[in-house]
Amino acid sequence: MNAHPPPATLAPRRAADTLRELADTGEGDFITLDEILSALGNHGFGLLILVLALPNAIPGPIIPGFSVPFALGIILVATQLLQGQRRPLLPRWLRQRPIRRERFRRFVERADPVLRRLDRWFKPRPAHFLKRSTERPVVLGSVLIVYAIVLALPIPLANGPQAFAICIIGLGLFEGDERVQTVGIAAGLVATLLNAAVVVAGVQIFTHAFTFFGS
Repeated sequence: MNAHPPPATLAPRRAADTLRELADTGEGDFITLDEILSALGNHGFGLLILVLALPNAIPGPIIPGFSVPFALGIILVATQLLQGQRRPLLPRWLRQRPIRRERFRRFVERADPVLRRLDRWFKPRPAHFLKRSTERPVVLGSVLIVYAIVLALPIPLANGPQAFAICIIGLGLFEGDERVQTVGIAAGLVATLLNAAVVVAGVQIFTHAFTFFGS
């Protein structure tokens, strides 16, 4: 008697596929952010973190306080991740904000080459550092909160590397790639240590200068 073959294991659904399907098969003239986040599920955390960190990762003029609202947004999202939420929860006025479906479709079409590239580079892979599923949200949420606080600090030239590390974590969350998340955590740790070194050096320079001119 032949044993029945085991059921096929379905591959995890890719976030990029979800966005393309949502753009191509949706009905109605408008789509809301709530619909997009509902379709993405826990992938939505990665998308929001990436969107919030990216403006600070791109080189540009130094604007005092520019990183603060983005850092607060990352802290809000990371807190929900820490609490074990299945998807990001946003204020109702933001969740229900309508977006023209055709505009959303054009955005997805323009982003499609990048999304396909991400599909090749990243894939759902486990990492020993984040092995236990019950501990993973706690680790990621806590790390992101710490990194976001550092991002908000007024440290010269510190925002770029810190935001870049947060972007890597966001990409890993978006694609479900735990190894990429681990790389982002490591990069953020290096950026945090560099920022700490800058602060310590600045304090020492200020102390020596005050002592020199005060004597």
